[in-house]
Amino acid sequence: MIKVPYTIAELDVMAAIFYKEIKSEFHLKRNLLAWPNDELKLVMTYLHNNLDAIITGQPSLLEHHATIVNPMIEQAKINYEANHSVIIVNGVALPTPAKRRAYINRWAKGSIEGIFNYDFDQNTSFTQRDNGLLAYRHAKRLKIDTCPYCNAQFTFTIKNKRVKSRPHFDHFLYKGKHPYLALSFYNLIPSCAVCNSGLKGQKNFSINTHLHPFIDNIEGLFQFRTKINAIDFLVKGDKFYLSMQPCKGTTRAERKRAKTSIEVFAINDRYKFHKDYAEEILKKAYFYNKSTIEDLFTSFKIGTKPIFTSVSEIKELVIGNYMHPDHLHKRILSKVAKDISEEFGLVL
Repeated sequence: MIKVPYTIAELDVMAAIFYKEIKSEFHLKRNLLAWPNDELKLVMTYLHNNLDAIITGQPSLLEHHATIVNPMIEQAKINYEANHSVIIVNGVALPTPAKRRAYINRWAKGSIEGIFNYDFDQNTSFTQRDNGLLAYRHAKRLKIDTCPYCNAQFTFTIKNKRVKSRPHFDHFLYKGKHPYLALSFYNLIPSCAVCNSGLKGQKNFSINTHLHPFIDNIEGLFQFRTKINAIDFLVKGDKFYLSMQPCKGTTRAERKRAKTSIEVFAINDRYKFHKDYAEEILKKAYFYNKSTIEDLFTSFKIGTKPIFTSVSEIKELVIGNYMHPDHLHKRILSKVAKDISEEFGLVL
């Protein structure tokens, strides 16, 4: 798990650009304002009046609005049921309370999804409009090349005449429960299919219970560890277990949020399949100790000019991956490479 490589200020700028594009394509304010005077009118009016925050607001603000909007939607459904003792669908009255409630749920959800059209309509939605142009443009702007949830899958954005590929957008706050957040910048997390569809799915997330890749950093909270002595592994061939362990000095609340996220995305289970990579990092970190690295730095020159610009450059070259926290998003398995290197003394 890794944080996206942007400050909040940088993300806010991207959010403003994103909102400008969304406004021009979806006419959200106009559609919300024009909503007829039915049971959802108060909901649509609230969303209209707070639309800027709904689209560009940071996660805490989105959750604040959710605590207001969701009860309003529930009340609208209650009012609808009270005002429609008989509901006619295709000329037939729905016969049971359960079927009427299911219809009302679909009515409320579908009405909002039709305005905040992420994938509601195949021709005009965010994911499909203009051959997916909006979604690809957004993914390209974010430029997150590995899944921030697992750091084990690439999420390149490619769009040309021969091939199309982009990350999934996970809705941190599930869009089925919060359809009005379907186009919210801070609610669209570029991720891999395994994390988004296979593991997270419809689970309820919150910034109080889970780490948010746009604002939270797992560095300093949890780290990959083998808990084995290098000699025991290299000489004796002892087995080791690769898993994420809490860092010292973290609070119970911090550990709980991080641990919950680790469990949802099955990080420890999935990284069991990367033990061979951890073994390789362990060996490199042990053999390329501090003095060896310094010798490489001073020895390799073209004439009098050093080939390497820094010792850190050599360490990343030796490990074969990025080790600086700001660059972990560039290559898969960078988090485990960084952590195991540090465990065995190879630190940037």
